[in-house]
Amino acid sequence: MSVLFGHPSGGPFSHHAALAHFEKGRLDAFCVPWMPSRQVVGLLENAGPLGRRFARRHFPPLASAPKIQGRWGELRRLAIRAFGRGDEGLSYEANDWLMETMGRECRRPAVTAVHSYEDCSLTQFAEAKRLGKACLYDMPIGYYPAWEQTQADLLGRHADWLPAEARLPGRFSRPEQKRREMELADLVLVPGSFVERTILSFHPGKKTARAPYGVDLEFWCPDPEKRTDKALRFICAGQLSIRKGIPGLLAAWEAAGLRDAELELVGPWQLAPEKRGSLPPGVTCLPPCSSEALRERYRAADVFLFPSFFEGFGLVLLEAMACGLPAVATDATAGPDVLDESCGRLVQAGDLDAMVESLRWFGAHRGQLPGMSRAARSRAETFTWGNYRRRMDEGVAPFI
Repeated sequence: MSVLFGHPSGGPFSHHAALAHFEKGRLDAFCVPWMPSRQVVGLLENAGPLGRRFARRHFPPLASAPKIQGRWGELRRLAIRAFGRGDEGLSYEANDWLMETMGRECRRPAVTAVHSYEDCSLTQFAEAKRLGKACLYDMPIGYYPAWEQTQADLLGRHADWLPAEARLPGRFSRPEQKRREMELADLVLVPGSFVERTILSFHPGKKTARAPYGVDLEFWCPDPEKRTDKALRFICAGQLSIRKGIPGLLAAWEAAGLRDAELELVGPWQLAPEKRGSLPPGVTCLPPCSSEALRERYRAADVFLFPSFFEGFGLVLLEAMACGLPAVATDATAGPDVLDESCGRLVQAGDLDAMVESLRWFGAHRGQLPGMSRAARSRAETFTWGNYRRRMDEGVAPFI
């Protein structure tokens, strides 16, 4: 029994999914465009953003795992991006390479199951079904038809927040492929209750298994000498877009009217440029930064805000909590699975009054922050990648 596993780029959750199969001795091969070696990462460690991108793809525990790679195609895509000429089409090109490769390699006699992700599973799932092999579908974000409903509502409410290019129909989305992949899946792996809910609302009988993501607790850690004699600092990190709830957050911030408080927005601004020029008082917008720089921003902050309308899990939530930040998160994130009253507050996505009340609560209870900081860290410590691999193994074992 063995699993053919694949991901179009590689990242923490896919690396640990592959490792879960590898640790059990059932990984037939990890299909990935490129997993650079330690030597390559070392050569590029001073290459700025490009070097950091390569470093994220390197994962020592899988160094000896069997792999099928497409290095030259990925090098070409990286070069195009480096010259600023890339778009979303390059990602779909990698998806197509993965589907073609896995569709061919899943014919190996030893392979009993294929395990892959949204937008890059259709070809191998169809072939696996023809051969009587299991299809394991990994969904790191909510189901696309549910997003279509949410997106239509957001566009109606926040059309003036969108840049002109975002108002055009998506050129690369493949809604029918996503639906067909879901239909073919024997099991859907989800990181939390929100993703599971979006799937079951369209496919009530679909078999699902939850495997919550983990966090690197050594890297994401609090500052033991954190200052408290400063303005109360809130931070929100990630894409700054309507999906992430930024228009509502800024409206709530203005309505809350907090004194001696600041809000940092960290990430790529994906809203109308003119909106960035009229941010409310106390709000600062910072560009995307390295993980090391983001960790320092978290350590200098007091509360993490996660106002998103549609997520999968949101690793940023665990990373911020591991750095000792209590959080305010919506029910469309990992918030329902992660937060309790000791370390944060849960609000309904889009509930302006609840967000205003949460901001004011923290403004009025600053003395409780040290205890909530410790509770946030303790809660984050229960979400390890080892637990993720164990839960994933428990979910897929009956299908292999």
